[in-house]
Parts: sequence; C-alpha cells; structure tokens
Amino acid sequence: MRLAVAAVLVAGCATSATPDELAGEKYHEANGFFAQGRYSEAIPLYESAIAIRDRMKDAYHRLAYCYEIRGEESRAVETLEKVLRVDRQDEYSLRHLWRLYCRRGFPEQALGAARSLATLYPEDRGLKDEIARLEGLKLKELKELKGK
Repeated sequence: MRLAVAAVLVAGCATSATPDELAGEKYHEANGFFAQGRYSEAIPLYESAIAIRDRMKDAYHRLAYCYEIRGEESRAVETLEKVLRVDRQDEYSLRHLWRLYCRRGFPEQALGAARSLATLYPEDRGLKDEIARLEGLKLKELKELKGK
C-alpha cells in the first residue's frame, strides 16, 4: 500500500515541460531525421520547434535546407528571410539567400544579400567581385527593359 501511495505522489509531482524544453525535444528529434537524410520527416518537427520558440536560428537554417533539398526553393527563401527579421546579420542566411537568389534568377535580391554580407566582411575580395558582377547584371537588365 505504501508503494502505491508513493507512486501516486511521485506521479503527481511530475512537472510539465517548459516551452523551451518542448521546442528542444522537437528540434533534436528533427535533427535525428535530418542526419539520416529523411528531410520530409524532419520538416514538420522543425516547424513545430519554431512555432514554440521562434528564435531558433539553426532550426530555420535546417528547415530551409530541407525545403531546398525537396526542390521547394521558394519555401527555403521564405524561411531564411524570417531569420533575417530576427538577425539582420545572420551570415548563414545571407549566404544561402545569395546563392538561392542567384540560382533563381533574381540578381537584385542577390545583390542585396551580397551587400549585407559585405558589411560583415568589407575586406572580402571575392565578395566585392560578386557584387560588381551582380551590379553588371542589374545594369544589363535595366538597359534591356529600356530597349523594349
């Protein structure tokens, strides 16, 4: 009888998980699927973690990667843009967006991401060259529009 009462008392003392703990559990479970290359299964878990704790930058990064791998580049872009609302200088998001914008044929957006990166790395010669290239594409695009 004493064991039964003790078990009831211990069960009654159990605390519910905090939002941070719940978000962490979802995040770690998603990481397990991510590590196995099971991106479709990781997506809803990353989304749940973010819904609970919306400042988990790494969850956003991994979620964007999952979307990209699945061919959902527009969702990857949306996800990375959300990170920049929290941290305008997030290097991973800026670099990833720069690459996605270039691949999707959006030189103006790519230029914006590259310029933001240049504020973080003003001495990066490769970045300066890429900005010059993108500015050239933008000028060419404007000239073609004026010619029509």
